[in-house]
Amino acid sequence: MKFIKIFIILLLIFNCSDKKTELKPTEFDEVLGTENTNTLNLLVSEFENGFLKTQYPNLDIENAYKKFLTEISDGKIKNSLAITEKSKNIFNKSQLRLEIFCVADSTWIEKNPWNDKTLLVKARIQCKKSDGTFEKGAMTMPFDEKEISKDSILKKYMNFVRTNHNGKYIKALNSIASKSEFLSSFVTDRNDFGIIPFYFTAKRILANKVDLNDYYIKRIIIAEMSN
Repeated sequence: MKFIKIFIILLLIFNCSDKKTELKPTEFDEVLGTENTNTLNLLVSEFENGFLKTQYPNLDIENAYKKFLTEISDGKIKNSLAITEKSKNIFNKSQLRLEIFCVADSTWIEKNPWNDKTLLVKARIQCKKSDGTFEKGAMTMPFDEKEISKDSILKKYMNFVRTNHNGKYIKALNSIASKSEFLSSFVTDRNDFGIIPFYFTAKRILANKVDLNDYYIKRIIIAEMSN
């Protein structure tokens, strides 16, 4: 009888502990918000199960991440090739994309009033603010039609993004900046310079020997490789 009571008590303790771990979001998740956190978790899962396990079938997840980052930093693979079509569709339709980036919602071509040898490609940019409304902006870039076609440059700038400094993602990064020297340095540069080319981030993670099983690091990798 005494043994049964002890067993029941231990079972209750372990069950409560599991529930507490399951339900408690990190400060990063709390700032990012439930919908965006769910999207990012889904993208992490899709990357690990849809790309890493296929690309590096003989490696565990930690070493697969390391191999991937090494190949990125050595220029052997582009991060865009590691994003599955399913992940692209999830990300492009999500609110998370608008929390990370200001994006172009339309592009068009105009004559260049200052130089008749070039044209202007213009884009209307939208940035999601913390209150959920959007701030509108614009981008203008001259181009030579002899070097790139109108269709090509329109497509290129339709995919134009820049850092959303007022979005929840950058705020979530700032909430965890004090957790390590790497995060402090990375978040400072992310605030100062905006989007950082992913191969620089890959090199930086490897050079700092960052724990690739870390919850935050995995999510930073996925978010940063999405631009």
